[in-house]
Amino acid sequence: MDLNILWLVPVAYFIHILEETPRFVPWAKRYFSAPSSFGQFILGNIIFMVYVLISVFLATFYPREWTLVLGLSTVAWVFSNFLIHAFFTLYTGEYSPGVVTASAIYAPVTVYIYSNFLELGLINQLDFILSIVIGFAVMYVPTLIQVWRGKRNHLFDNALSKG
Repeated sequence: MDLNILWLVPVAYFIHILEETPRFVPWAKRYFSAPSSFGQFILGNIIFMVYVLISVFLATFYPREWTLVLGLSTVAWVFSNFLIHAFFTLYTGEYSPGVVTASAIYAPVTVYIYSNFLELGLINQLDFILSIVIGFAVMYVPTLIQVWRGKRNHLFDNALSKG
């Protein structure tokens, strides 16, 4: 198998950013309190894109067990992003900016890449699980920190305005 299929992840991510860009910040402020500005949105996407590019680069050019796990963690990461968009779209009944590309690209790319890696025996069950844990942690830890900071700042601002 050609490990270059991992390059589908940064391509999919770039397309996803294009869908999110015009409407994500106002939507996210309502549900997450962050990012609070377009600049934060851009910075966050740059940081995540660097993670994706480095991980995929290492997996494709220096294939070892740990680099394959790291490369696959980007696949789990985009899938976890799909889950966020799908959940909020279903839960709120409102379009979550990014749900179209997450559903149409992220989900199929995830199934395609993981099934190829598993079918060819490039990873074992532990590697599979580890890649998911890493990918989900990369998505949800910063998201939860942003939510916590946003809520804390919101509470702090409310306390100041009442005092």
